[in-house]
Order: sequence, then structure tokens, then C-alpha cells
Amino acid sequence: MIEKKEPQTMNELMDQIQQITLKQKSQSISDELKVQQMLLNDPNYEVAIYDRNKGRIGSRNVHAEAVNFIADVSSAITGLDRKSAQDCAEKYHFTKKDANFFRNMNHDFIQTYLQTGRKLNIVQAENAEASIFYKPVQSREKAVPGPEGKKTTIVPGFQKVVSRSKAPKYMKNE
Repeated sequence: MIEKKEPQTMNELMDQIQQITLKQKSQSISDELKVQQMLLNDPNYEVAIYDRNKGRIGSRNVHAEAVNFIADVSSAITGLDRKSAQDCAEKYHFTKKDANFFRNMNHDFIQTYLQTGRKLNIVQAENAEASIFYKPVQSREKAVPGPEGKKTTIVPGFQKVVSRSKAPKYMKNE
């Protein structure tokens, strides 16, 4: 029997998920949690930062930022000096429970922010730019075919999530 090797880096995990995605595009909370946990734990993975006009302007290390966050909170709560708190935080391994907390926070933030009526830019990458916003849909009557002819039903009003995606401006200038 071939032993399945667990990915050790963010890039290995993304490759593994991309292979699965060739056959199946559906949502996977399990994969979301794996990606979130790996982002928090992989000290070498960098996320590129793009400006919509200039292109790539830098990068972020999610692991380093998470470690600094834990160190700041630990120091503030316990009164531990910042260096000791940093040393402790650097030894911390983020768990699946931690990943779930951050995943849920992301979802809660998006849902709450969209309720303000503002557009939320969710992707600014090398070759993609995307945003989402709520668009109110009014309730309406809809004709529904049935065995005894057409009947009407009421479709309730709701908030539709609209996505917009276009080529980033800096790609147009190339």
C-alpha cells in the first residue's frame, strides 16, 4: 500500500488541492481549513501584494504576522515583556481549531462588510482583480408551470451577491 504523504508547505498543499480540483470544483470546508492552517504555519510562504495601478509592490508573510499578533496579545494580557512573548509565539503551532476561528472570522467580516453597501475588493493578484457587493433583489411574482396549467408564486426579496472581475490596470499598461 502506498502511504499518502501530507503536504509540508503551502505550495505542496496548493498543488495537492489543484490536482483534486481538476475533477471536482465543489466547495470543501476541509480544504479551506487546511489552507488556512498552512498559511498560519508555513514560515516561508509569501503572499504577493499588488496595487491595482502599479502591479506588485511587495509581499506579506501570514505566519510572521500571526506570530506577531499572538506575541502582542500575550504580552498585553500577561504583562510578559515583548521579547519573551515573541519567543513563545514563535514556538506555537496553529491548530485546526485556530484555522477554523480565522476562517469563520473572514466569513463574518465579508458578510458584515457587505451589509454596509460598499464594494469589497477580494482579489488583487498578478493577473486577476475581483470584487463583490450586495445588490437588493425585489420580491416578485413568478409563473410556475404545473399539471393544471401555470400558477403564480411569490419569490421573496433578497440580497444578491454580485461579483465583478477584470484585468488589473497595470496589465493594460504592459
